[in-house]
Amino acid sequence: MEFLNKPPQWLKELMPDAAEYAWWGLLGFGALVVLLLIWALASRLLALFSRQPAPPKEKNLKEDLAEYPPLPPSTGDRKLLVEGVPVRLRLVVAAGAGTESRVSFDNMEKLLDRVLAGLGDIATHDRPRVKIWPVQLSHEGFANTFHNNTTLPEGEDEPSRWIMVAGRAMAGKQQILLGLGLQAIKPTTVGRRTLKAHEWDSVLRVRVRD
Repeated sequence: MEFLNKPPQWLKELMPDAAEYAWWGLLGFGALVVLLLIWALASRLLALFSRQPAPPKEKNLKEDLAEYPPLPPSTGDRKLLVEGVPVRLRLVVAAGAGTESRVSFDNMEKLLDRVLAGLGDIATHDRPRVKIWPVQLSHEGFANTFHNNTTLPEGEDEPSRWIMVAGRAMAGKQQILLGLGLQAIKPTTVGRRTLKAHEWDSVLRVRVRD
């Protein structure tokens, strides 16, 4: 490293009186360039390793209820009522409530039975569309999103065969977010309901058919 302490011969010949000062200036400039390159490289590496994965893009959540085909007659021995109105189960939307809660297609009937006894049996016979939404952090946000993405064929504030209920529900000890699309035989004014966890078994009832 001794060559760093004295200027090279070509610089002495070029600048005989100020070669030493010029040499130290060149060394300082070179060191600054090297430091800047190291800093830029380190910043790129740090950004690469600390970058959080982008959240998955949310799929289209729209449900066009007018496109749902007519239901065949029920073959089950139970019927579902919402505020006393007999309905069929056409749509089930479920999501985990927070990062610790997960739902899946595999155990949907059991999950519905834990929310309301007999609801899983209703789902078995009515065979509704089942949608799993991304984990939600707000039960109010989930209910609003569910209602905003389920357009009633008759339009809002008009009597409709469709009844939409959504909100936070307890499936045993597991907290989930649940939205149901229910269809009555005739138009009703029940409309949309946003339920709290303790309201599911009072607004919805499962009864044995006569």
